[in-house]
Amino acid sequence: MLVICFVLCTFNYGSMAILGYLMYGDDVKSQVTLNLPEGKIGSKLAIYTTLINPFSKYALMVTPLATAVEERLLLAAGSGSGRGSSERSINVLVRTLLVVSTVVVALAVPFFGHLMALVGSLLSVMAAMLLPCIFYLKIFGVARCSRAEVALIATIIVLGSVVAATGTYASVKKIVLDY
Repeated sequence: MLVICFVLCTFNYGSMAILGYLMYGDDVKSQVTLNLPEGKIGSKLAIYTTLINPFSKYALMVTPLATAVEERLLLAAGSGSGRGSSERSINVLVRTLLVVSTVVVALAVPFFGHLMALVGSLLSVMAAMLLPCIFYLKIFGVARCSRAEVALIATIIVLGSVVAATGTYASVKKIVLDY
């Protein structure tokens, strides 16, 4: 199932990149929504649909942190008789402070987008491309894998390393030159 998901995602992202380039040529912008014609209903629908993605990802990424902070605060508060309402208040307060602090950091750091690109180049490529391959080889062992499988995994590791290196270089270059 994992292989099928990776193949489908790779095909989907690759075909979108190729189609975007074929449609807009060298004028293609980094975000596909920036290339869409203004004022059309289809363009607005596409943009609003892409806005849903960050909201869901933010909630998924912040939930473990919020839960850990809430548990610590609830342990520090101890067990009282009115714990139900105080627990809810702590949950709302912690999650609100996390959102506010994220917005403050995003507004305070002038190169936040470039910083996120740097983090994405380093961590996302490692988490999505390199570590799964390395763990697969560690779990199954090179001796148990066929030569074709090892060659494919080695190719993914090399390509992932190149992507991580070029993305990191480009991000650091933008941060240094722009600021």
